Amino acid sequence: MNMTRSKISLGYVIVVISLLVMISVSSFVASSSTEEELKSVVNEVIPLNNLAESLLVDLINMESGLRGYEVTQDEKYLEPYDFGKAQLQDDLLAMAAFQKKYPSLRSVMEGDAIPQIQRLQEHYASQIELIRDGKLPDAIKRVSMGKNQMDRFRQIHTKLTAEIELIATEAYSSAQTAEKRARVIVFIGGGIAIIVGLFSFFIFNRANQAEAKLRKSEETYRYMAESLEVQNEEIVAQQEEQEATLEKLSQRELELEAISSYQEKLTGSTDMADFLNAALPALLESLHLDAALLVLKAPDDGGAEASYQVAYSIGYPSTLPTMLESELFGTARRVLNEKMPLECVRQATAQEGGFHQGITHAVDRYYPLFNDEHEATGFLLLTGYLTSPDEQKTRLSKGLIRQFGLAFLAQQMNEERRRQAARLEALYEQLQQEKAAMEEQRDLITNILESTHEGMMMCDASGKLMFFNHRMNDFLRLRGRAGESITEISQELLDRSPSFARVSQSIRGLLRGDLNKLTERFSFTEGEEQQRYVELYAIRMMVERHDEELGFLFVFRDRTEEEKVDEMKNEFISIVSHELRTPLASVLGFIEILLNRQLTPEKQQRYLQTVYKEATRLSTLINDFLDLQRMESGKQIYHFAPVELGGLLQEVVDQWRGKQSHDLSLHLPQHEVWVRGDADRLKQVAHNLLSNAIKYSPQADRVDLTLRQDGQAVQFLVQDYGLGIPEEAKDKLFSKFYRVDNSDRRQIGGTGLGLSIVREIVEGHEGTVAFESEMGAGSTFTVTLQAYRVGTADNSIMILEDDDNLAKLIQVALAKLHIPTMHVRSAEEGILALHRIEDGGPRLCIVDIHLEGTKNGWDFIGELYRHPKFYRTPVIVSTALEPPQDYHEKDIEKFLRKPFSMDKLLQVAEQLLSNTDRHPSYIFPAQDENFLTNTLAKNGIEVEEIKRKPDLIEIEPKTRRPSGDEGSRAG
Repeated sequence: MNMTRSKISLGYVIVVISLLVMISVSSFVASSSTEEELKSVVNEVIPLNNLAESLLVDLINMESGLRGYEVTQDEKYLEPYDFGKAQLQDDLLAMAAFQKKYPSLRSVMEGDAIPQIQRLQEHYASQIELIRDGKLPDAIKRVSMGKNQMDRFRQIHTKLTAEIELIATEAYSSAQTAEKRARVIVFIGGGIAIIVGLFSFFIFNRANQAEAKLRKSEETYRYMAESLEVQNEEIVAQQEEQEATLEKLSQRELELEAISSYQEKLTGSTDMADFLNAALPALLESLHLDAALLVLKAPDDGGAEASYQVAYSIGYPSTLPTMLESELFGTARRVLNEKMPLECVRQATAQEGGFHQGITHAVDRYYPLFNDEHEATGFLLLTGYLTSPDEQKTRLSKGLIRQFGLAFLAQQMNEERRRQAARLEALYEQLQQEKAAMEEQRDLITNILESTHEGMMMCDASGKLMFFNHRMNDFLRLRGRAGESITEISQELLDRSPSFARVSQSIRGLLRGDLNKLTERFSFTEGEEQQRYVELYAIRMMVERHDEELGFLFVFRDRTEEEKVDEMKNEFISIVSHELRTPLASVLGFIEILLNRQLTPEKQQRYLQTVYKEATRLSTLINDFLDLQRMESGKQIYHFAPVELGGLLQEVVDQWRGKQSHDLSLHLPQHEVWVRGDADRLKQVAHNLLSNAIKYSPQADRVDLTLRQDGQAVQFLVQDYGLGIPEEAKDKLFSKFYRVDNSDRRQIGGTGLGLSIVREIVEGHEGTVAFESEMGAGSTFTVTLQAYRVGTADNSIMILEDDDNLAKLIQVALAKLHIPTMHVRSAEEGILALHRIEDGGPRLCIVDIHLEGTKNGWDFIGELYRHPKFYRTPVIVSTALEPPQDYHEKDIEKFLRKPFSMDKLLQVAEQLLSNTDRHPSYIFPAQDENFLTNTLAKNGIEVEEIKRKPDLIEIEPKTRRPSGDEGSRAG
């Protein structure tokens, strides 16, 4: 027995020591595994951080693709968007795994990052939809919204990155702490194991000593065992009692789970209907009740009586009214008046009796609902069938109903906030529209101010510069001087121009309040002694609503051109006075002599020639004035037609020969040179240049005229060997009334209009005029025009029409005939083309009567009729000849021309071209036959037959071959 107890004691010591050693080893292993696990957590931080950066990159890719699509509307720019969108979904799934491990990370992601990402995705999708629907301006207006949302996500991303860094820091710190703690535990465990071993050895010795004492105590222990057995029975009884308590706790736990589920359903709903559908069934389940009814007071619409509506019902018959107009009574009225829960027991209705009609009683519990001002806004009615009052359930119901009331109030406030948010959003949108309208109005006003020809600047009440447009900056160089005083700026002008002294004083008086407005004129020198004349307007500006002074508006108007015009007008009056009076005085003087004296026939003839010469000079002067006035006002009419320039210059030179002392030499090329122009005006150009050359070469006896052609450029040159033109006069040579003022030229008369008229006529012909001059050696004036190429009408349809658009339309319509067409704008061009035909003549002529040039369509028709070869060519007149003789145009009624439609024109053309007999026919719009016959007769065309059709007249002229002389002239 002793041996056994010793072995037990020794075994006890060995077991204790083994346990201590195992504790130490397990502590070391646990600390190592803890350290490895924490290190693995740290190793997860890097991919987590990369994943957070990838989320930002995905959104940037989506934004870049969308920006490209917004700019170009090209679908290929959506490829980065689609790639970023797909990658974003993968990254969010990967991030969800980390969210489960780290609650703080889940809070940031679910609370901030994921909602913002969803808003961005919705914005991008709406932008793409707007652009695809063709609403690009609306999409562009929303670009700033996307940018703001992206900036918000960057802030959230910064917060997310900071959270990841915090996780990394905490994980690393925990790893270090765990490592140190594990090592300390190992050392402490080893020490304890040694101490316990020593202590166990000591106990083993003492156990041997106490063994004898233990034997003595066996009887005592046996007695104690019996006592323990009795206590064990008592413990079993207590255990049964505790099991009953545990069962009650289990039931309570189930109730708490139902309550917890109910509380979860009180939150998370964004819509009131969803909230009621989730919360009230859960409430009934938690309280083990059967029906619920929510009655709310309807919003006050100004009526005398309140109304109540059923907001939600579950478990009651469907025949309940949805609206009650002041019909609450009994317990329903009391619960609103007393503002405290009420309960009543009633007989169950037939509908509430159940399938077996076994329900006889119902317990209704009324609970008031309050708003944030503790006013009763309705009540919640809960009904239980076959239930008995339970104090504990009553307390539970009050608590749950209180929670429901608070959650319901919060939901109502959320609903109100959403409605307010919607209203605010609508107001914000309205504000943005008003802001955009104001910005458009501001831009419009700015554009108006910037586009005006006057300089404008605005100063405040103290005279500090607030605003100026670019014209004002041109006047005063104000860029970068906003905020300076107008008195400083006026002082600078005063230093530059002494004439500004009075204006400066007026400005100071305006600032002091002595004046309400001012109007002043002054001049100053700008640049290289260029004199500028300015008129200044200034006015005090007031705010009408507050009668408050806003500032001063200064308007600078440049009068330099007006001064030049005035100067030119004065010069014009001076020149006209001199140039008109001189020949007029001569005319009157010689006529007076002829009237009052007896003169010899020779003197009378000489005096009459002088009168004629001076009258011709006076007529030429007046005509120059009138011509220049018509040209500058755009009322000059040019009759463009082909002109052979060599013959025209020869005619001009022949007119000048013998009338002055200069020898005129004309140098012409061997071939004809054609231009398209007004022959009379081109003669006027040549006359003016010859007159100028002869006038300003008094010491010379020769003037050369040269005509040459280089490709499409035609030039004729007038060269004199006279005084030449000074360098300072070259820039003003073509100005009106300008004459070189020196002693050599002062005695040479003239108005200074000749070269101005030359330039106007040449530019009217889309040409240029230039000159070269050398003092004392003479001047050369060169006029450059475009050459005219005579077209060919061989076997084609000739279209004589001065309206290019209509001619092009006719050519397009006639293209179906597969016959070449030739378009000319004047009768002269058509006649010239007729005489240039080498092979076959025109197959058809479409003639407008009113054409460019001096001749009209009748002249062409007459020339065609007299032509020895082409007199049988059919003609369509594409315009009414003239209105009927008894027709008079009114202000609101004009005679219609061009009556043919293109289909009709094509039909008539095909009919005439298919006429193999080649009888000539003239097709006219329907009109007065007698007038038409008379008009043709005036042009030498005799009518043989007239055929009237509904919308046109076909005339067959008498066939006659021109005589030999006529044929030779036509050829």
